[in-house]
Amino acid sequence: MKAFIRTSLLALLVFSGGTQVCAKSFRIETKVYRGNDKAPVSETITLFQNGVVYDFLTEPAQIAVFRKPMADQTGRFVLLDTKLQRRVELTTDQIGQALLKLQKWAARQQDPMLRFTADPHFEGTFTPETGELVLESYMQTYRLKTTPAKDSEALAEYRGFLDWYTRLNAFMINHTPPHPRLHVNAALSKYKVFPLVVELNRAGIDTNLKAKHDFTWRLSQQDRARINEAQEAMSSYRTVSNQEWLQQEDTAGKTE
Repeated sequence: MKAFIRTSLLALLVFSGGTQVCAKSFRIETKVYRGNDKAPVSETITLFQNGVVYDFLTEPAQIAVFRKPMADQTGRFVLLDTKLQRRVELTTDQIGQALLKLQKWAARQQDPMLRFTADPHFEGTFTPETGELVLESYMQTYRLKTTPAKDSEALAEYRGFLDWYTRLNAFMINHTPPHPRLHVNAALSKYKVFPLVVELNRAGIDTNLKAKHDFTWRLSQQDRARINEAQEAMSSYRTVSNQEWLQQEDTAGKTE
């Protein structure tokens, strides 16, 4: 459950509309729900500023800072644990290479879900009049309510971060290939839409998950203060290895 929530944090939106989009500065407030529960099981705030993305997860208290790949340099994530004041850095090259191995491994397994994630196939339909987008398969189905993207640059920034955030969580948490989620991201880009609401239903699991995001096309003073705090943490927290980070994550999960 926690693994899916972490990969879905930015996949599901409620679009607040309003002002003209400024792709270099906007925010997403996300709430993820289980079934018909009224209380969210996860909340995040994600801030886009000048090509850098700051993702603040409420529980556990963590921050992910992302700088996208450029022509002359690889992209990178810096993960910050605000409770233990530690940080780990991962490049997009590291993540991509590890996921190639993960995909090959999953394709050889007997488990149907693992084999599906290695090479998923969906039947997709999009209805422009209603904004409904459906990607359906025998293993899992995504149902989305969408709204047209009025700014192509904002959509590109969102898509770039979401793709790599999906890969990060597959690498760090899920340990299954991210390709089903990436198919959804590609469909959003193809039809030039932002999702309003996305529901995921998986075979053999009765309870679906749904997440909503509230978009605001400017940053508040509080948002900018959050960014400053994240930047200070990046310079002051102690650096740990990926192995140490994962070991402590696992230990914390067992004590919850």
